[in-house]
Amino acid sequence: MPPRYERVADALRAQIMAGTLPPGATVPSAGALAHEHDVGRDTALKGIAVLRREGLLFLAPDKSIRVGPVAARPTRHPLSGPGEVLALPPGGVVSARMPTPRERERFDLAEGVPVLVVRIGDGEQLHPADRFGLRWS
Repeated sequence: MPPRYERVADALRAQIMAGTLPPGATVPSAGALAHEHDVGRDTALKGIAVLRREGLLFLAPDKSIRVGPVAARPTRHPLSGPGEVLALPPGGVVSARMPTPRERERFDLAEGVPVLVVRIGDGEQLHPADRFGLRWS
């Protein structure tokens, strides 16, 4: 049987995927989740933390926990279609890092989603890691 916090996370994830909790919706408080799932508040918070790491939830400026915009996107394999695969030219270097707040806003990234940094010579390109794959030739 999975840990209780995973059951809380699974229940919230199911609501998000079913659209019951749409993007931008406020997630019930840890106390409400604890009562609903018959767990402690810390256990409910651990369940929320799991979904924040997955990018499904984020901490809004008003300190509420909300469903992220990534939840609105269909789940895709990063190499599933045209425009999603980047060819890395010879001499190109790729790294990944967490985006700045401005980059997160620019790419509409949920908290916890990194960017791929592609360096070619002196140039640098940024790509959301949840939407692009790389192909080495």
